[in-house]
Amino acid sequence: MEVDYFTNLPSEITTEILSRLSIRSLAISKSVCKSWRDLFDVVKSKIKTPPALVLFYRGQDSTRCKIIEIEDEDEDEADLESHDLYYHPLTDLVIPHRSTGLIQCVTANALLLFYSPLLRGIYICNLINREYTELSYPDDYTPYQSLQFGFGVSKISRKYKVIWINSDFHCVYTLGRGTWRRVEADPASVYSLLGRAISCNHNLHWTAYDSRNNIWTFCSFDVETECFDIFSYPPTGDRSGSLSVLRDCLCYSYYARNNEIVIWMMKEYQVDESWTVEYKMSTAGLDISNFNTRYMHVAAIKLFKDGDVLMMLDHSILVYYSNKTRTLRRVNMLKDADAKKGYAQIFNPSLLSLKSLGLKNVILF
Repeated sequence: MEVDYFTNLPSEITTEILSRLSIRSLAISKSVCKSWRDLFDVVKSKIKTPPALVLFYRGQDSTRCKIIEIEDEDEDEADLESHDLYYHPLTDLVIPHRSTGLIQCVTANALLLFYSPLLRGIYICNLINREYTELSYPDDYTPYQSLQFGFGVSKISRKYKVIWINSDFHCVYTLGRGTWRRVEADPASVYSLLGRAISCNHNLHWTAYDSRNNIWTFCSFDVETECFDIFSYPPTGDRSGSLSVLRDCLCYSYYARNNEIVIWMMKEYQVDESWTVEYKMSTAGLDISNFNTRYMHVAAIKLFKDGDVLMMLDHSILVYYSNKTRTLRRVNMLKDADAKKGYAQIFNPSLLSLKSLGLKNVILF
């Protein structure tokens, strides 16, 4: 009788082996047989996988997304001239839902929150396990309100929390508890929060605008303490840029009128004086003739070990900046994506089951 030595290995050795597999290999291995599936269920919380890129396609009634693995070699190990060859498309997905209209998405580690800003439908999803569930709305929700959401993980308790924001009240939903709780909005109550929530240092971040006093700033929400705070823009007159996270630092990126893409980095978290210009990238040689550069959206996505930067311009094309040659080039890994509007995020793939968080009515798709 053949002995399955792999399943009899100590759990720490099994975890170390599985952590060296790619996302694709993990998904395939889990489907080999029942014993391997059970093995993954035992050690999956300890498996560490490298971050991946998820591209969401923007459109009516659309929850289509593409997951892509990204290799990030050390500079002395890399022998490729282009990061194009480091990208490995994993899968395309269409997440089912009953909402209509534009769908927004934000990530927290392995999990995805997607929702319609105006109509009913709040969903939590694990793209790797292909699980999702629908959350309830607060009892005093008024239909067709314009909404903002954030999704993050608390620093100490490690609880996943959804923050709901509108003009009347703010509240928090801790996954597994099943109820919404109101939270105090000060000092953010006078601001309108704009854009998708960006997670950094276990806090969520938005651009904030006080229309009465014409003040632009940034707002943060501490997922652990459930408190809001305000901090300043970098010392630039530009207010058209966007927040992102590169190597655990908050960044502010925008297209300048001198044909440059500028990225500011906050070297010390929420220390206003630590804002530093990290990159100035000339767009010479990059075909952006079809874009309205006055309002071109710049989203910095990933900073590679060799200093290259992956970005999305105008919600439609991916480009990367070569730190070695100081040039920008289009990334052609998405093929059909260039003709579609969307946005991209880095997330941490995991086999974490929604049921393990106490969520009910979990559906496979």
